[in-house]
Formats: sequence, structure tokens, C-alpha cells
Amino acid sequence: MIKDMIKWRPIIIGVIIVAILYVLSTLASQSSETIFLLVGLAVGFMVGSNIKEGALNGVIFGIIGGLVCLVIILIIYASMGYGSVIGLIITSQVEPLILEIVLGVVGGVLGSLIRAESQKNRLVLPKEE
Repeated sequence: MIKDMIKWRPIIIGVIIVAILYVLSTLASQSSETIFLLVGLAVGFMVGSNIKEGALNGVIFGIIGGLVCLVIILIIYASMGYGSVIGLIITSQVEPLILEIVLGVVGGVLGSLIRAESQKNRLVLPKEE
């Protein structure tokens, strides 16, 4: 039953988008958690109109996307010469990882709600014969 609720295509698309935006925003500034909310919205919208599915896919997206971003930041810091403090960097990234997962869930739920509202308010045009 849960396997039917998980939609891998939107999750993979979301992880790719968040990885690209994370690299770009990390190079520009250090604030990148809002990206998870925005991409979580997109994932929830792509998944469909069920809030449970939006939340479940948001959790999976948040976990995978957060871990991918953790690896990216470790690579960036290691390339800058901070290899000796990798353990400290990992422990300092636990709180942002949890925040990214929560933002992925919130985005997934909001995206599924937006999709449900847009489908509910869609006009049905008569078919031409």
C-alpha cells in the first residue's frame, strides 16, 4: 500500500533540482533551507491531491535531498582544505538536515493541497461534437 503512495519520479526530479540550487546558493550565500520548501512544493504538486502522499513523498524527498546536500557540503569543505574537521562539520549539519526534512514535508503537504484546490476549481468545458 505504501509502495503505491511513493512516486519516485517527482522525488528524483526534486532531488536533482535541490542539488543544483543548493550548490548555486551555497556558493552565493549560506542560507539555502528555503529551497527545500520551494522544491517540496513542486514535489507535492507533482505527486497529486492526497495529503498523505504529499507528506510521505515530502519526507522521502527531504531525507534524500538533505543527505545529498550534506555530501555536497562535505565535498566543498574538503576541497577548501577543511578535511581534518569533517567530523565537526557532520555534527554541525544535523540540525539543518532535520530542518530540511521538515521543510520537505511541509512543502509536500502544501503542494498536494495546491494541486487539490487547482483540480477542484478547474472549469469543465463541454466537449465539441
